[in-house]
Amino acid sequence: NMLVDQLLLMARFENQKKNIITESVYLNAVILDVLKLNSEKIKTRNIAIKFDAQEDYYIQSDNFLVITILRNIISNAIKYTNKEGEVNILLSKESEKIICKISDNGIGIEKHDLEAIFNPFFRSNSTDHPEIKGTGLGLSIVKRITELLHIKFKIDSQIGVGTTVVLSFNDNMKSL
Repeated sequence: NMLVDQLLLMARFENQKKNIITESVYLNAVILDVLKLNSEKIKTRNIAIKFDAQEDYYIQSDNFLVITILRNIISNAIKYTNKEGEVNILLSKESEKIICKISDNGIGIEKHDLEAIFNPFFRSNSTDHPEIKGTGLGLSIVKRITELLHIKFKIDSQIGVGTTVVLSFNDNMKSL
């Protein structure tokens, strides 16, 4: 079902800005909801979650699409973090941008795979980690949606050290 949902989502937003519904999105609540959705995985794998937000952060964007972005990135951080590992989520403001930084101390991604991870169905080192399930669609969907919503998306990773994803939202995203 998840694979079908992801494929339908990719097809639905293929260059279709008219499908974007702009509204006020409360980022703090979205992140807490995503963490709640993943609470069983977090508990089972004994992963420490650190969520730091000094204030309430709101953006003007498409709520469903922002949830989709954060759900993919946070669930990846949890999925690829080793048992008893740690995931840090930081919401902050820099200049006129709201920054969401999601870091894990998981298995990491090879440098040469960092561009390929945005290709549909690509999974970095999937044969080395057969216990970690996935379709290889999450990050390609995230990339397309961030481009559609004009959200800057950056990912850095190092094998055995972990991965950091930085999302940069315009403070007042009314340009959609």
